Amino acid sequence: MNTDHRLRFGKYVETLRKSKGKSLRETAKAIKVSPQFYSEVEKGRSSTFTAERLKLLAYFLMLDDEQTHTLYDMAAESRSSNDITTPQDCADYMLCNSYVIEALRLSMETGAGEKEWQVLLNELKARRG
Repeated sequence: MNTDHRLRFGKYVETLRKSKGKSLRETAKAIKVSPQFYSEVEKGRSSTFTAERLKLLAYFLMLDDEQTHTLYDMAAESRSSNDITTPQDCADYMLCNSYVIEALRLSMETGAGEKEWQVLLNELKARRG
């Protein structure tokens, strides 16, 4: 267990919560955990929240896309030590869309690099607006 990553995640969650003017108790209630457990996560003494609770937290705190992505990234880092970390929102998307895994494997097999991926990213960003 990487307590440094847990502490960073907990501090980030605490900072978000306080910046939105929410109490620990009301936030814990909104994501359906005890105030004690929520406090332990903020202090880095306990592992991160489940995927469902991360979604509830992002919704309750009205996080923007960047904050939400950072939340998922930091949660993934706090869960692992030497394991590969994949943010929960990305893992959920990959699991629901098998073509994403296929695209990643094909990219590895063909040696696709940053240049090829940048073309795809640019196209997707253009669609988003």
